[in-house]
Amino acid sequence: MKIKHQFIILSSLITTIPILCSIFVLIHTYMHSPNRYLMQGSEKLQSQYFSNIPEEDRINLKKSLKLLPANVEAILLQISSRKVLYSTMDEIQADKFMQKGEIWNFASETSDKYFYQFTQIPSKESDTLLITRVPQKNVSNEKRIRTILKVLMIVIFLTAVSLALITIISRNIFNSLNKIEKSSSQLAEGKLDKPITNNISAARQNEFSTIMQSLEKMRCELIEMQASKNRFMMGISHDLRTPVAVIKGYSEAIMDGVISDKDEIQKSMELIEQKTSQLEEMIDTLLNYMKLNNFEIKEQLVNKSISRLIIDFSKYAEVTAKIFKRNVHTNIELPEDIEVPFNEQLIHRSFENLLSNAIRYTKENDLIEINAYTKTLDDTNFIILEIKDTGYGVAKKDLDYIFDLFYRGTNSRQEEGMGIGLAVVKNIMDTHGWKISVESQKKKGSCFTITIPY
Repeated sequence: MKIKHQFIILSSLITTIPILCSIFVLIHTYMHSPNRYLMQGSEKLQSQYFSNIPEEDRINLKKSLKLLPANVEAILLQISSRKVLYSTMDEIQADKFMQKGEIWNFASETSDKYFYQFTQIPSKESDTLLITRVPQKNVSNEKRIRTILKVLMIVIFLTAVSLALITIISRNIFNSLNKIEKSSSQLAEGKLDKPITNNISAARQNEFSTIMQSLEKMRCELIEMQASKNRFMMGISHDLRTPVAVIKGYSEAIMDGVISDKDEIQKSMELIEQKTSQLEEMIDTLLNYMKLNNFEIKEQLVNKSISRLIIDFSKYAEVTAKIFKRNVHTNIELPEDIEVPFNEQLIHRSFENLLSNAIRYTKENDLIEINAYTKTLDDTNFIILEIKDTGYGVAKKDLDYIFDLFYRGTNSRQEEGMGIGLAVVKNIMDTHGWKISVESQKKKGSCFTITIPY
């Protein structure tokens, strides 16, 4: 269950429990209150106010009392004179005078058989007391009491279920937070060898399990970054060691007098200068690559016409290819008003890199194609840019690693370079949120495809 839903249920239960407890208190209070024994209609009679009861009205009142249910017996007593004005109780006769406290004693002695109810009816001339009673065995509110007891049991049950759910949800949230804390501490301490497990079934996935999955993905990426760092260090040490060794070797040879001829010294110095320039170029390339990892690049992207940039690049490719005696065919089918955010310098640099590779790994008069068109997929518009060549192609075993830093494919090992070019292109594409892919066959050429959403 989603944590959001669990919190909604938790807050609802926390609100519900006081309500259920209040209902419980009300029912419990009623069950232990004598008010539940009051006869139906008595409250209505009790609320009636008789401002004056003359003889004529008193006769009418007697007639009304005769309309009481058969199991209800009544006495109408004038308090000031203690005279019984009306009675349906066999023990007490009408027009009888009661001694002080006699009526109370009479009710107390028979309270084990009857329920009594006393209602005082005030008047201007005299105070009148209405006394009603009903046999205990004829009390008709048992059904209501049973219903109330059922409601009370339901309230108790719902309260228990609510408390159990609160306990389960709280424990689930606490355990999930505890796992996340341990996993994040594991990553912070650099313990990447132990997988971050998520023992939750697909049906019980929630935000916490998603975080655990993200932490496991982060752990795998950190391992890959660590491996990439190791490859980086091995690659840079290997590629930088060669020119450094040449410079050092010739410098020591000159200093030790091994090379003493003036012409030989001149050639050695030229070679040292050449290797120094090569070393400087390699260092600049590395620095430029490291700069591409800066997130500030994303904040510098500006909306521009990508159509115009691709058209200008295709014209540049035609001119450049002629110099190297390559045939270029362009097919640009793009509206001129398409704008996307991009860094023009970086994008043009990546396009040039792909064109340079196409020229490098083709022969004279080979064909290079540049195609651009729009495509819609899942309600999203894309620009597709293809740079094809009919050159040597890329070996199948190299395709999965062609964008890795310092990786040099089988065909490229005969060429100068550090294996950084395509890694730079991939990094530029990722920074812009674009995608680049490659399809290739040995001796049939390659096709690099750039997918640009707009």
